[in-house]
Amino acid sequence: MGWGMAGLELEHGSQRLELPEPSPAGLAAAEAFAARVAAEDGVRFLTIPALQELMARAARENVYLMDVRTVQEYAQEHIPGFQWSPGGQAVQRSDDLVGVRNGHVVFACDGRVRATVTASWYRQIGFPNVYAVDGGTNAWVAAGLALAKGQAPSESGGYDEGLQEELPFGYEPARARVEGLSAAALQARLQSAQPPVVIYVDTSREFSSGHVPGAQWVPRGWLELRIGEVVPDKATPLVVTCANGRHSVLAGATLKDLGYQQVAVLSDGMPAWRQAGLPLEKGLSGVMSPPADVLAMGTDRNWADAMHYLRWEEELGKKYATPHP
Repeated sequence: MGWGMAGLELEHGSQRLELPEPSPAGLAAAEAFAARVAAEDGVRFLTIPALQELMARAARENVYLMDVRTVQEYAQEHIPGFQWSPGGQAVQRSDDLVGVRNGHVVFACDGRVRATVTASWYRQIGFPNVYAVDGGTNAWVAAGLALAKGQAPSESGGYDEGLQEELPFGYEPARARVEGLSAAALQARLQSAQPPVVIYVDTSREFSSGHVPGAQWVPRGWLELRIGEVVPDKATPLVVTCANGRHSVLAGATLKDLGYQQVAVLSDGMPAWRQAGLPLEKGLSGVMSPPADVLAMGTDRNWADAMHYLRWEEELGKKYATPHP
């Protein structure tokens, strides 16, 4: 962002993805640094038996397992049950990745360094139960255990072949309460004499990238606050859509709880609609005020937005600065 504000040209589309191997001296320095921050920030290390014991408790407790290596390393092999989230992104998106603050958060790499540094940031943020797998994937193999293979989540939020995403808690009971519609069935209802109101419950960014024509944007986090403005009559037929087909099911159950009588969901979400070759509407059509649910980052900002953001950052630092006597 600063480079662009200085009037310098940004490079786009680079394919330079491979990082050089660290030198022995660099790796030794990194390991020493990791050991220091682990001690300073209270990062706990898990042996493989301790990790297995914690993983076995995941059915009744909140356990978050994250592999912080590169996507290529993850795809080649990873500890079964671990999801891919590179260290920097795991820190930036901690509120997305860890829903229960007192849950157990476990990081793994191929040794100690990357998992420990990521874990130390989580401890600094304030998460109480943070661990690094001592030895990571190498220790798992040394214990005679097999690693899994498979691709990490794609940028669109879907999962490539070889890795199955677990369904959200409460998904199956919610699914039993709402009617599922294929893309063709929804299109037929939209062309009927009494078409349903279609709502989209994911972010404004996803809504803007493509939605069922005429759909109303009512994000799931604000559903209870805004649905009454969009659909005041609870007898109105509703069809809930989203980017992946899962959030809409949970939102549909919420609408049933709110008293809406006729609630259906688009099965498999917008990917099914696109695959059926049906009309797609893009942009923020029908959104009456600028959405504030997604913060534009980096080069997505214009110069004025960037300046406003940087000034906010500077003032934030002053706000939490230790006052001088």
